[in-house]
Amino acid sequence: MRNKFGCRLLLCIGMFGCQANEDSLTEYVGQVTFDSHKSIVPPNPRVPVEAFIYENTSSRQPFELPREAETQSQAVENKECNQPVTRIAKDPLEQFALSQLNFKGVISNGKSISALIQTTDGKLFYAEQGQYIGLNHGKITQISQSNLLISESIVDGSGCWQHRREKLALQQREHIDG
Repeated sequence: MRNKFGCRLLLCIGMFGCQANEDSLTEYVGQVTFDSHKSIVPPNPRVPVEAFIYENTSSRQPFELPREAETQSQAVENKECNQPVTRIAKDPLEQFALSQLNFKGVISNGKSISALIQTTDGKLFYAEQGQYIGLNHGKITQISQSNLLISESIVDGSGCWQHRREKLALQQREHIDG
C-alpha cells in the first residue's frame, strides 16, 4: 500500500516539473497572423478605350483568308486529277476500316456470288461486287472463293486521289490434333 502511494506521489511531482515547450509554436502562429494582415494594393484605375470601327474596304477583311491562300486552294480544286465519286448514301460496311473486317466465305445462287464479311464486333454482312466498303472509298471489284479485290481511293496531300488495290483473303483456321 505504501509502495503504491509512493509511486503516485513521485508521478505527481514529475508531472508538475514538466512544462509544455510551446514557445516556437506560439512564435510561428504569431508570424503567420502578422503576415496574413498585409495590405492589399488596389488595382490600377480603368483607362477608357475608344471603340474602333474597321472601315477599310479596299484591303482584305481581318477574318478572311489572304488572297494567296485563296488562289492556291482554288488551283488545287481546278487540277485535272482523280477525285472520288461523291455519294450521299453510305453502305453499312463503309463505317469500318478494312483492318476491322474479315472475309469469312462466299454464297452463290448460280448467277451471282456474294461475300460474307464479319466485323470485329461479330456482325455478319453480305457484300456484292460493286458495293462500297471501308473508310477510303473502297469498292469491291471482284469476289472469288479465296479473296475479295477492293479498289480504294487515297488522298495524296495535293488534293488529288490515288487508286490502290487491296485484297481481303479468306481466313481459314487450322485444326491441329494434339
